[in-house]
Amino acid sequence: MPTVTHTDGTVIPLDRKTAGVLAVLACTGRSSRSRLAGLLWPDSRESLARNSLVQLMRRWRRTVGENLVEGGDTVSLTGAVSVDATEVFDAYLAGQDEALGALQGALLEPYAYSDLPEFDEWLRGERDRWHEARRGALTRLCDRDTDRAAYNDALGWAERLLALTPASEEAFLRVMKLQYLLGDRDRALATYHRCEAALRREHHVAPLPATLALARLVQESRTISRPAPPPIPAMPPAVRCPPVLVGREREWALMNDAWSRGLSIVVSGEPGIGKTRLMREFIASKGAWFHLDGRPGDTTVPYGTYARVWRALLRARPDIDLPGWAREQLALFLPELSPAQTPDAATPDQEGLAHAMDELALRACQGMAGVVADDIQYYDAASMELSSAIAVRYAPFTVQGGIVPLLTAHRKGELPAYVEASLRRLVAVGHGIWIDLQPLDDTAVTRVLASLDLPLSGGDVARLTRSSNGNPLFLLEAVKHLIEHAPGGPAPALPEKVHGVIGERLRRLSPKALLLAQAACVLQTDVDLDLVTTMLDAPLLDMLPAWQELEGAQILQQGRFSHDLVYESVRAGMSKSVRQALHRRAARALEREGEEPARIARHWTEGGDARRAVPALQAAARSAVAAQRYAEAAEALEQAAATLEATGEPHQAFDIRRTLAAEVLWPGGAHARLAACLHRLAQTARTPELHASVERLKNELTSTLA
Repeated sequence: MPTVTHTDGTVIPLDRKTAGVLAVLACTGRSSRSRLAGLLWPDSRESLARNSLVQLMRRWRRTVGENLVEGGDTVSLTGAVSVDATEVFDAYLAGQDEALGALQGALLEPYAYSDLPEFDEWLRGERDRWHEARRGALTRLCDRDTDRAAYNDALGWAERLLALTPASEEAFLRVMKLQYLLGDRDRALATYHRCEAALRREHHVAPLPATLALARLVQESRTISRPAPPPIPAMPPAVRCPPVLVGREREWALMNDAWSRGLSIVVSGEPGIGKTRLMREFIASKGAWFHLDGRPGDTTVPYGTYARVWRALLRARPDIDLPGWAREQLALFLPELSPAQTPDAATPDQEGLAHAMDELALRACQGMAGVVADDIQYYDAASMELSSAIAVRYAPFTVQGGIVPLLTAHRKGELPAYVEASLRRLVAVGHGIWIDLQPLDDTAVTRVLASLDLPLSGGDVARLTRSSNGNPLFLLEAVKHLIEHAPGGPAPALPEKVHGVIGERLRRLSPKALLLAQAACVLQTDVDLDLVTTMLDAPLLDMLPAWQELEGAQILQQGRFSHDLVYESVRAGMSKSVRQALHRRAARALEREGEEPARIARHWTEGGDARRAVPALQAAARSAVAAQRYAEAAEALEQAAATLEATGEPHQAFDIRRTLAAEVLWPGGAHARLAACLHRLAQTARTPELHASVERLKNELTSTLA
């Protein structure tokens, strides 16, 4: 029986039509009022049906003390409503089959809806979808526990599968096999006879040869043979990281010359071309260094990159002791530096922030030879502006100046236009050099392969050289592919692209390890095991072996993907439904952790629940305004307003646009966008009172300008 549970624990049964309304919204996310009314009151005129829907929701609001649905012409469940069935389905999409496997009954049982034909057809489709999902989950659970010889657990799942599909010969076969593996020959034979009868009764057929063969084996009490899985060859350390850097002699000489003159070094190149290794080996040859790398997911949060990288550096360098004035300024994005000061209470001071960043950078550079900023295409705009300002003020870098040389790397063609223009200007005025890293030539590829000390034939070397096109990452992934797929046997075909090679390696992961990789991919920024297990609602100790498997397979390294191409391959391997389910789980986990609202909003949006992102977008806008990042604040509020208009909530959208005009665009000096926003407000003002409020706002802003 469908029920609603109040926050005080009171359980209230749902009537048939309320259960239907809530089921449609839970399963589809949102629906127009007209569609809901037509589904549940098909014999009434639309106006009467819509009125019946309104009255039904009002009655439930009086019953539970709060709204269950929200919206205008398009409605959805409120954020306060959680639905057990959809949470179970999200967990299933995220790879957690147990919850769905343990589910009993069908959607909206015991209610029948034959008198509502269109709704009944929709419900049958949903029940079929859930039935198929449960069948798949139970099959995987049974196979998993069978593979690890947990036969009692596997039998439990197999019996549930048989109850769900009572005429399935495959389900009978699973139960029969597991009963026999557990030593219960008589029950296994009884199951065979039940299978035989069911097939004759339901399908008028005899059992398949495989079922008959198992029945004979059980009858004769012979042993079921279970072939052992082939061992995974150990990966030589040299393949994980080739012992020598080859083919970069020209670039090394250019970098050495720039270093001697205190210039910035900008390295650009295609993914996997070797930018990171070249920079890190070069800087390590000069002495101690630190890194300020970008991560996928940084771009949505003002100062997100700097908050992450400087927080990590300060934890690793307790010797950096900042003065109080610098701590107060840096608390804008590192609040732990000044716990008594809240971000909302802080007075933004761009000049003071710049001086504080200078102070932090100068102290961090003491005893260091240089700093590496890798993957700067992922930097958020605010962090990039601070970084560029430091480079401009202190270039060329000298010991006397206090700021050590800076090496940056980015994917070719992926920098924001204004960032690339800034770096090009730095080079043009003689404060830096720009290196476009090219693929290795055939001689260099051969030298890399020789350094691995592997028994590769001349044909192997030729194939690897030809297929890699001089890309070091693809070359090493192709070598791993050969080792894993042809230990002592004929060489397998190589996938044409690096994503294909990495995809093959991902398919060899255990289900838990793959799920962990997918969760880390969705989180995007640096992740740790605690956060991922919170997101997946999984016990830490259960997931620890899978985490170690990912590190051993070089999928993750120190809380991040070993390479962006690995991250992209994991993402490409996820279906849209799985990716959205994981994004929704990430949003809930980050809400519990009190994470940045901009990051939470992104997860709700990419999880297909843009309406749930609206409060986080509003909070993100407030944070951006506090940091005087008006462009980011405007983008957040415009996205929130557009979402509310799409969900049929024009009044709420109007209020957000009014806030956008008065508190973001006006103080931010975006006068052209302000004019467009005011025009939009005038267009959407549906009452004389709202029209008057727009005119008052225009007059207030005009008088302030005067």
